[in-house]
Amino acid sequence: MISRAQLLQTLRQLLQRDTPQHASFLSLIACTLLALTTIGIGVLEDSLIVTTNGYIALIDISTSLLFLAAVQQSMRRPDLTFNYGYGKYESLAILLSANLLIALSIYTLSQAVLLVQQPEAHEASLIPIIWSTASLFIMRWTGRMLRRYANRFHMPMLKYDAELWRTDSWMELGVVCSLVASAALQIAGYYAIGATLDALVSVALIVVALKVPLTHGREAFRQLLDRTLPDEMQYEILGVIAENHDRMCEFKSVHTRQSGKDIFIEIDLVMPYDYRLEELYKLESTILASLHGSFPTAIPRVYVTPCDRSCDHATGTTCPVKRAAFNA
Repeated sequence: MISRAQLLQTLRQLLQRDTPQHASFLSLIACTLLALTTIGIGVLEDSLIVTTNGYIALIDISTSLLFLAAVQQSMRRPDLTFNYGYGKYESLAILLSANLLIALSIYTLSQAVLLVQQPEAHEASLIPIIWSTASLFIMRWTGRMLRRYANRFHMPMLKYDAELWRTDSWMELGVVCSLVASAALQIAGYYAIGATLDALVSVALIVVALKVPLTHGREAFRQLLDRTLPDEMQYEILGVIAENHDRMCEFKSVHTRQSGKDIFIEIDLVMPYDYRLEELYKLESTILASLHGSFPTAIPRVYVTPCDRSCDHATGTTCPVKRAAFNA
């Protein structure tokens, strides 16, 4: 059972503007308002495009609930059970969201085929057009708000949600244009053409809506499999190492992966066998500071192996680190 104190703490986090939970909470409220109203209007007006739009918003409610729960979990610090944190919850939430939209696409395709085969005549109404126009402004505002929070807290899940809302707003613009064209066709008596347009735009809505979940779903799947970071990020890490090449004997390898907002970077270096711990710490601090500058949510680690002393000779040393220090 959830205690009263835990419930109050959760509500406090949802209402505080400086928390990522607040962004997901506002997204949930917007989804609920859009879904219930749009589905109701779509059923009353017998419009597949409006109903499909409402079902997409209904799935967005499930997505917002998933994201809200995932944000709560992923913000937890690593512990003895999960040493690398809880960032995988974000990837799981994104994959579940994509699967929900795929299920909706199957339903919409079947309904669109029925509508084209048996078009029904009904009077044109301004109510769907007015509501879709209002929905467009709500979606644009919500998407911008989520983008600000995503940039502030560096959370891929909020970025994904913001991208969904931005895509939904462009879809809503298409819905408004389609409703206007469909109303004009119905007034002119071209009911079959209007029904076909309604069905085609509904299918187009699903195709556009699937683009973002499939793109981010692929990345979420890669994170679940602990795939290395993209090449451009790897090059940036190698650039940081190259800046300090004269302070190490050898760079051996770098291992990377991402879990939610956390980016794990492990660097293996070879250093002089007689280096003091203080000197090693200075190099590590320089590398970690540069990595945090490029990746604010990075959790980097530097592992050091002593050299095999093959660079020391009776006549002197060929150690690149010692020679660079001597020349300086």
